[in-house]
Amino acid sequence: MYLLRQFISFGLITIFIAIAANSLFADSNKSFSVETESENLPDWAQLFDEGSIADIARLASPHRAVLLGEASHGTSEFYTIRAALSKELIREHGFSFIVVEGDWEAAWAVNSFVKGKEDAPATAEQALDSFQRWPQWMWNNEETLALIRWMREWNDKHAAPGEKIGFYGMDIYGYNSSIQFLANLAPQLQDMGFGTEMRVAMHCMNRHRGNQRAYLESVARTGEHCGSDLRRLVEILEHADVPAGFSDSDWLHVVQQARVVRQADLHLRGMLRQGPASWNERASNFQNTLEVLLDFYGDEAKGIAWAHNTHIGDARATEMSLSGMHNIGQLARIAFGEENVFALGFGTFRGTVKAGFEWEGPMRRVTIPHATDRSVENMLFNLTGTDQSVWINLRQNESIHALQEQMPHRAIGVVYDPAMDARQNYVGTNMPGRYDAFIFIPETEALNAR
Repeated sequence: MYLLRQFISFGLITIFIAIAANSLFADSNKSFSVETESENLPDWAQLFDEGSIADIARLASPHRAVLLGEASHGTSEFYTIRAALSKELIREHGFSFIVVEGDWEAAWAVNSFVKGKEDAPATAEQALDSFQRWPQWMWNNEETLALIRWMREWNDKHAAPGEKIGFYGMDIYGYNSSIQFLANLAPQLQDMGFGTEMRVAMHCMNRHRGNQRAYLESVARTGEHCGSDLRRLVEILEHADVPAGFSDSDWLHVVQQARVVRQADLHLRGMLRQGPASWNERASNFQNTLEVLLDFYGDEAKGIAWAHNTHIGDARATEMSLSGMHNIGQLARIAFGEENVFALGFGTFRGTVKAGFEWEGPMRRVTIPHATDRSVENMLFNLTGTDQSVWINLRQNESIHALQEQMPHRAIGVVYDPAMDARQNYVGTNMPGRYDAFIFIPETEALNAR
């Protein structure tokens, strides 16, 4: 079995304690040179070029949730292509928001900027500087900067005040910022009937001053945790009317901060058990956030989610399912119906990537070795030619038949050791079951961090 050890570490923020179980296009001058003639391609593959963006967006546009993946967290082309597709879905097909694999609190500053709120950061650069937690380069980069500048311009020129597109985060790793936000807000909410519950819950989470190891050691030793207080707080806030002095958007921000802390607590406590609990609690927050945003924007709203392939591609079509792991790709199909979800995966054969050799280690520009012999990436590289980028509609009978065999599919995280690539960075995948479409770029370049 091909194991994604570093992805599990990334999902769990590995903590060792005695009791714990083990634009391309508009924003870039880059272009793809295509030397192999399109007639040499199999019937199920198409050349990928600038015109493909509109074709893929049309294919995705009828779906309520469009999930855009990436094969690494540090590849420029994955960001610029997702940006181009997102712009097309917003501009031509009426999509309402982008939610990314980033922290809610940090992304809220970007959301405020793109909507031109009074308390927003003054510039796009200042908005992205809100992403201070490692790995900062995932969102504080030139590719994302170009996207949010476009989003601000779109809102200024084309959107009515109540219809502006938004930018949000669905991750939980920045939960300490959410704890501080809620603790500061508690006195203001005291007269509204739930300030006490907020203070109690935040006091519980603050007892160890953000030290995850100390909290988990305490839970393991005493069995006492903050889960009940956090669950009660979220239930009260979710059922409360929007208080005077808060807009609907402001209150969404407050309630979601509480959800983040609740889910982070479940995620942390999941580390004390063997199995997928910790990963799954984080993945559930991705799906819950997407549902909250679709509900907030209205019954006819459609949204775009950016996350790694390991999150957006249906886990049931991969070896992840053998470990009991689920993800937003699976949960979204269950919640909305497969006909209402479109998942687009990405892959590359070789290139460079931004990553660290260890958690919270220095960012490095790392060379990606050639994909292993029997992998999806190697198969597409040999099939399509060394310089040819292609995309595949995985809902067509031809591609379903051609790609029905399970194959190793590469996934690179923020922690990456190329020397271990062949042993640690592939997950067995049935491509038509995992994705609705796939883009393959034979050689890619590292993200441009700011």
